[in-house]
Amino acid sequence: MAKIEVTKVLEDQDAPPSVECIEVNVWGKCGQSDQSVNIGSGSNFDASVNYWLEIRYSVQDIPVIYTRSVIMNYKMELDSTWSERLEKFKDGETDGFGFGDVLPETGIFLTREKHTYTDSEDKQQSWVSYRLKISADMGVIFGQSSPGSRKMDIRLDEIEFEEGVGFMTALVEEFEQASGGLHPDPSKFPAGHSEWPFARDLNRLAYDKISTTYAEKYFKSNLLTKAFDDWLEQMPPGGHILDAGCGHGDPVIAHLLEKGLRVTGSDLSPAMLARAREQFPGVEFWEKAVTQIQAEAVFDGACSFSSMLYLDKIDFLHGVYRLHRALKPGGLLFLYSFDLHPGWRGFPYDVDINQWMWANTYGMQEAADLLSEHGFFKVLKTENVTTEEDRAELIERWRVWTQERYERKVKRLSPEYHIPAPDLSKTPTRPAYKYIVIAQKLERD
Repeated sequence: MAKIEVTKVLEDQDAPPSVECIEVNVWGKCGQSDQSVNIGSGSNFDASVNYWLEIRYSVQDIPVIYTRSVIMNYKMELDSTWSERLEKFKDGETDGFGFGDVLPETGIFLTREKHTYTDSEDKQQSWVSYRLKISADMGVIFGQSSPGSRKMDIRLDEIEFEEGVGFMTALVEEFEQASGGLHPDPSKFPAGHSEWPFARDLNRLAYDKISTTYAEKYFKSNLLTKAFDDWLEQMPPGGHILDAGCGHGDPVIAHLLEKGLRVTGSDLSPAMLARAREQFPGVEFWEKAVTQIQAEAVFDGACSFSSMLYLDKIDFLHGVYRLHRALKPGGLLFLYSFDLHPGWRGFPYDVDINQWMWANTYGMQEAADLLSEHGFFKVLKTENVTTEEDRAELIERWRVWTQERYERKVKRLSPEYHIPAPDLSKTPTRPAYKYIVIAQKLERD
């Protein structure tokens, strides 16, 4: 990880040093080259040059500021490699090096600043200092505003040359890995390292608000029901199943109990869990997000309907690691979701289920690749389970979403701007679809 520390020691006092720390982790690309990233007031039409970032400023290893953002690197990939540019900075050929060159205005830059002054003997003297600046664009992420309108800056002045270059060297390695389609291994981070109360509490609030009316009819689909029942047939009699993101438990927990299985449900919404406990008094429930599950080798199988594959990439990868730990050797994982917008990836902060939420979306192959990347799981099966009825419903949902998005954009812009209304008579060129992924836990070295 890219990390820089500043230590303050109080002289003549019997006190431990104070340690400030800045860390930046790159968590992979936002999407593929044929997908767009819609954040802020506009679109970046090549999601593969946009990257998920995790930014942490801590004191005494306690987070003071933690946020997630998106950074775009486009020109740097066209002109030369990041390593070549960093070498030019180290050799003094350039006075700046960094990341983030096109909208949105999130950036990480190390600069060399040259100073001169006249001393007491009227002679010109000079010195060089180095500055690290991390600028996270909060407006495009949380306000859906124009890039650069609201930014949070973390700046370290007069740092040592070796510290700044070391930080940037580590960051280059992370971006190069991400550019190659790789992601950090969540098992390599300390427990709780990526805890972000904002996303968890925002989504908890959303599901609490709709807990009395929320309903799903997963098993109305014959394709999904058959895929799930085929998976259940591989469980041992009376096997122990974790329903991760169980909500109020209906219909998934009801279905599992009908099959004679032992069930534990986990969810972040206390209001949803209150309904679940009332309906299923014999089931154990945990008020935990999937990223908080601590169980080790407890479950024969784990399933997640919808919730797991709506996490952003950082939480999804940590969730994969937690489910891997929770399963017994050879345990089986069943994930169900739908890719609502195959042509784009974003907004992370947006309205869903009529509530503001922090979420993401994945395609079937994207999900399968992330499960298998670090050797946590072997993907056994992927299947598109979209019925004709589902397809018609998803197209109608696309029309509603497209119209609502158009109306929100019109409201944000000045009256002199004219945006043509979308043609809702057409069907999307890349329609939404429902899918499942089945995977088996692998033993890691």
